[in-house]
Amino acid sequence: MKKRAVSQYGFINAKLKAKIGIIKDDQLESDLLKAGSLVEAIGILREHGYVQAAEAFDKTGDLQMVELSLLKDLIADYQSVKNLTEGYPQELVKIILMKIEVENIKNTIRLWYSSAVHHRPITYRTSYLIKESIVNKIDYISLINAITYENIIDALSGTWYQNILKKFTFEQISQYGLFELESALDKYWYGLQIKACSSLKGDDKKVAYSMAITEINLKNILMLVRYGWFHQMDAQRLQNSLFPYGRVYSDKITHDYIVSNPKNRQPELLLRDKYPELASALKDINPSDNKSSMINHTRSIEKFLGEQKKKNFRKILSGKPFTIGTPLAYFYYREAQYYMICGILGGKYYGVDSSEIKGILS
Repeated sequence: MKKRAVSQYGFINAKLKAKIGIIKDDQLESDLLKAGSLVEAIGILREHGYVQAAEAFDKTGDLQMVELSLLKDLIADYQSVKNLTEGYPQELVKIILMKIEVENIKNTIRLWYSSAVHHRPITYRTSYLIKESIVNKIDYISLINAITYENIIDALSGTWYQNILKKFTFEQISQYGLFELESALDKYWYGLQIKACSSLKGDDKKVAYSMAITEINLKNILMLVRYGWFHQMDAQRLQNSLFPYGRVYSDKITHDYIVSNPKNRQPELLLRDKYPELASALKDINPSDNKSSMINHTRSIEKFLGEQKKKNFRKILSGKPFTIGTPLAYFYYREAQYYMICGILGGKYYGVDSSEIKGILS
């Protein structure tokens, strides 16, 4: 088994650890923050090798086209890692890549919803969608040009997405919105991830399954606080929004929190055994505060949970060298780099002070 692990991961892990080292040591973030304008930041991006993204700005002057180019680079990078793996590890990498596909489909459906339900113009927005195949063969042109909900379903023919969408009707989503539909897509994707992790063997299974469950626990915590506390969602909808895996989902404390009166939910009781620091930070916050305050507190929660995730990946990189842990860590750092670049460019576009941008990113 050890020889097989060395054969499978010897080359790829060495290559990806080198790339992770470059990402962690790169001066890109510092250089972008020092830029005096968006145009200057684009020039710095070009100097660091993001030529296609810079050229997208040269041609259009459109920041969102730059972000689209960066996303395409990220997809191509993930696909190159997938091509270096085989068997069950490759299947897991494919599922991870599929998360970008899920988001692209959700974005497409949101645009259609905006047009079909709210009668807003969307043509200009469709330029920012991925139209090329990511994992599954999807007719994105038909999906983007869909007029009816049935057109959306037909465009996803032959994929599991179609089966999810068939569970909803136009009348349902026009009345209640897309929350349940998007939750159903996310839950199915996490189910695919758990299944792929469970199919692995030995150390691969331990590492991948542990990371997947950790992320699900953190996602469930965030939803319980955001929707259950801030937005006081009713018990049934809140329960249905959770991913049905992990200890947070199955805990009695979680159950008691969900069924309690929404106005009386106390997240510090939900968190004190698992995340005592976060529980303490939320203790004196009033969810009836203004919307801006709620957004800031939600970001604080996301930041805290993100730090937990970062610690886990640091631990993976210092652990056993010949496992799928290194590719998973690489995906984490590479995705973080993508969001860092988009975050700084967005800040420069809106004229936000560099110190404030850095504070948001840190």
